[in-house]
Amino acid sequence: MKLGFVETPREIACLMVDLAGVGRDAAVLDAGCGRGVFLQVLKERGYRNIYGIEVDEELYRHCKEHFENVILGDFLSYEFGKLFDLIVGNPPYVHFSNLPKHLAERVKEIAKTGEADIYYAFSLRAISLLKDGGELIYIVPYHFFYNTHAKHLRQTLLSSGKIELIIDLDEARLFSGESPETVIFKFKKGQFDLRKEKITVLRLKHARAKPLEIHTKAKQALKERASNDLFSYYQIPHFLHSQSWSVYVFTPSFSSSLKLKDFAKVGVGLVSGLERAFYVSEEDLESFTEKEKALIKKFVKAQNCKRFLTEGYQLYILIDAHIKSEEELRENFPNIYRKLLAFKERLQNRYLPKGKSWFHWQALRNYRFFMQNLSKKRIYVPTLDRHPQNRFSLGEGDPLPHGDVLFIQPYNEEDTLWLLGYLNSNLFREYYLSRGPRRGGRLAFTQKLLENAEIPLLPEAAKAQISEIVKEILRRNSDTQTLEKELDRLILYT
Repeated sequence: MKLGFVETPREIACLMVDLAGVGRDAAVLDAGCGRGVFLQVLKERGYRNIYGIEVDEELYRHCKEHFENVILGDFLSYEFGKLFDLIVGNPPYVHFSNLPKHLAERVKEIAKTGEADIYYAFSLRAISLLKDGGELIYIVPYHFFYNTHAKHLRQTLLSSGKIELIIDLDEARLFSGESPETVIFKFKKGQFDLRKEKITVLRLKHARAKPLEIHTKAKQALKERASNDLFSYYQIPHFLHSQSWSVYVFTPSFSSSLKLKDFAKVGVGLVSGLERAFYVSEEDLESFTEKEKALIKKFVKAQNCKRFLTEGYQLYILIDAHIKSEEELRENFPNIYRKLLAFKERLQNRYLPKGKSWFHWQALRNYRFFMQNLSKKRIYVPTLDRHPQNRFSLGEGDPLPHGDVLFIQPYNEEDTLWLLGYLNSNLFREYYLSRGPRRGGRLAFTQKLLENAEIPLLPEAAKAQISEIVKEILRRNSDTQTLEKELDRLILYT
């Protein structure tokens, strides 16, 4: 069962082992040893008390031929009978929903959530197996820094010790066939006053760097305690709470502020569960009756967010609970029924809440709210965005938010334009980056983080000035670079 197994490049294993600060007689464990790359490096570095555990029998036999103290077993449940000075490795990355049932239940038990990735559980189990003063050095995806379901992991790291080092590897292609956004972190178990601790950060500048370059330049930066052509080197105050973490440092100097949720409703878009089935082309639309056309809704998607203003929309069939049976759909909406029928099996295989039929959308979140507020202006933003600037985009009227965007609808329509300007400013981007929601080269906008984003209480005159600049940007809809710089200066000065 090679669940989530991807070979770690030897150069990365060497870098990680070289980060350890324990003696050569320390008890060391590779938790999921695979083909033994970490075991080999540990042996070469002179460690004499090395253990490995592997659940896959073929990989176990491979390691057993080359190393001593290799255990066939599940790291998450095996009773070791001892604690370790160092645990190092590359745990599997597999979401709870893709795990075998017995393993999923174990992950849920350890991670305290049914939405965890297995590496959360590996990290938590490793912490529990460390001696006081022991070290954990793992390479894992970045998203445990901000994912809501990783809160228990973050809390445990804070309550059990300190993070000494984070090497942010961004989207470097380290693993064959896989490209998760990864970090190497070094954790030390014990009691520390985290208010006095610092975390050393190395942040990769070029995602195309090869493993050997990463190994060489990371060690150089750590030795010299200085940035180089591949890594930025700096220190940040230790994380003090379990909310989102970030290696970006930004301290807002707002004299007073409120949260965005105090100004506006922030929400997620509607999710079909199988976009292709419900998509409507112009050719499809021509064949529909007028009654059928009433089921066609306009949607704003990430691709329609052009910064400051939405451009265009996509059409989808939206069937809600008013149509209760397949017979009703077939009799009253025959063309739509035939279109959806071609996808019936795949639609049935979606996860559907109780009471929903195969032709319904999977999650019509905030749908009633939209129907009651169709005529009002709202702001859309892609949930994941690789664009170098924020793309908060104004929309108005009937387009609904698709599942790949969030919406922001101000309670007071007079707040719409200055909020749009502020959210698109470089100041807000730097602030939001410091809250941690980066995924590789992409910025992740989540409902919770946006709801709790701090918005400065600006003077009415400043809000009016920002609104006027935004009006001009919207009017021009091109050649707005000078206006956007003026907007940034105004917000920064205010």
